[in-house]
Amino acid sequence: MRKFDCPSCGAELIFRSAQSVYAVCAYCQSMVVRTDVDVRSIGVMAALPDDMSPLQLGSGGYFEDQPFTLIGRLKIGWRDGLWNEWHLLMADGRRGWIGEAQGSFSISFELEGALPRDVTQTFEYCLPLLMGGEGADEVRPGFTVELGGTTLRAVDIKLATCLGSEGELPFTAPKGRRTVAVDCIGKEGEFATLDHDGREGRAYVGRYVEWDDFRFTNLRPLEGW
Repeated sequence: MRKFDCPSCGAELIFRSAQSVYAVCAYCQSMVVRTDVDVRSIGVMAALPDDMSPLQLGSGGYFEDQPFTLIGRLKIGWRDGLWNEWHLLMADGRRGWIGEAQGSFSISFELEGALPRDVTQTFEYCLPLLMGGEGADEVRPGFTVELGGTTLRAVDIKLATCLGSEGELPFTAPKGRRTVAVDCIGKEGEFATLDHDGREGRAYVGRYVEWDDFRFTNLRPLEGW
């Protein structure tokens, strides 16, 4: 954990994960980028669109009997709706993501090191959708991707736009950041998301999890919960 003063308002800004490089000040909504020794402001984040999620920054839970805390959030929009991506920090220092969309939940962790060949080929195939290049109209799901010896099938490809962010994240996420996102599933409930923002690609692997199995704590007060 490292603490800084917000360069805009002076409030305490905490980075819980050593890998986090971006945060939104909870007091003035400044978007702050962290370097090795300092932080700098790159603008102001607009208020996040409200939703009915019971999760919030600081909510805790468990995955495979390891506790975690939610330390950041992306609110993502696409043509047919919205979803949340919650950045989490495990007790053992690992970072991951909980995807929350229409009452379903997934957990995934970023692949470290060089991306597998199938992933890079997927990005080459899908990037015209993001960049508007030749072949964009031909991009379709249905192909298979090999990840760690597991065969997954691409079931969805969409253009996604960041509608806002809060807390701390491992990359900068200003409003309007666009990515092409490829969702893949396996026969045994495996789940993967492949994201590319036009400059850098990332692959996340995990699975779908039932709400009760997360054993969430410190939830946002909502009528009916």
